[in-house]
Parts: sequence; C-alpha cells; structure tokens
Amino acid sequence: MIVADATALIVLSKIGHLLLLRRIHSSVLVGPIVKMEAVDRGFERGAAEVGFLEQAMKDEWLTVARLTPGERASARRLIQTSRLDDGEAEALAIAKSRKIGIVIDDKEARTLAAALGIDHMGTAGVLLAAYAKGFLDLHELEDAVSALSRVFWLSPAVVMEIMRRARGMK
Repeated sequence: MIVADATALIVLSKIGHLLLLRRIHSSVLVGPIVKMEAVDRGFERGAAEVGFLEQAMKDEWLTVARLTPGERASARRLIQTSRLDDGEAEALAIAKSRKIGIVIDDKEARTLAAALGIDHMGTAGVLLAAYAKGFLDLHELEDAVSALSRVFWLSPAVVMEIMRRARGMK
C-alpha cells in the first residue's frame, strides 16, 4: 500500500498509466482532500481521465482514508508551518501515521517526507519502478516519460537520470 497525492493520480491518469500504481503497490490510499482535488473537481471540469480514477475506486484498489484525529492535527500543523497545500499535508500526515510510503511531486513536500522519515517517490519514480519490476520495457518507459513531460514539468536532469538508471538496471 502507498499514499498518493492528487498530482500523481491526475498525471498518471492523463498519460494512461494509472494502473501502474496498482501493479506496483496493490492498493493506493488517498485522503478526502486529494479525492476531492483529483476526482470531484476533475468530474466538475469534465476531465476525461477522471473515469480512470472512478473505476479504480469502484475496483477498490484506490480507497479514501478516514483520517484519525491525530492525522487531521498533523495535517493542520504541516499547513501552518509550511507552504504545502491541504492535499499534500493530508497525504504526508497519513503516510507518517500509518508508516507507509507516498507518491508526491512537490519539492517541499518531498523534502518534508524525507525529514519525517517517510519513503517517497515522485510520479517519474513510479514509471521507473514499473520498469524495474518488468511492467514496462525500455521503449515503453521512454514513451511514458515523454508523455509525462508533456503534461507535467520534468527537468531535463530528471529525465536523464530516470533513463540512466533504467539503462543501468538491465
């Protein structure tokens, strides 16, 4: 199981690779705010990719967490002491409390995850993990990273590092 932030869910849905999260982690947990950001607002905007998220929830591998009072308090503290948005803070609070990893892309959120001792990866890291586990071949990884960079800003250094690591794996 892993916790996911809205950006990862939206972007993976847009590039047609949301199911990689299920293949890698079996189940994905989101907080109510992330569900609202990714699913409810996507539905309101008529975003085609929201259908993938709705199907994932129907299939019950993408589930919405019920936050504990401690998780809500932790999220509030993160919001007050950082520049994180509500969904990022909520996701970090869940991951910390439940001692599970997180998929999150915001630089400050990733820095906080590291400081809190939370295993974390970005959306590009999901693609690399899928390659490492044999769910994508090298050509598919290249295509997925290219698609990702068209819908989500990736620095050229990140793209080069993903491909360098992939080539070093096999």
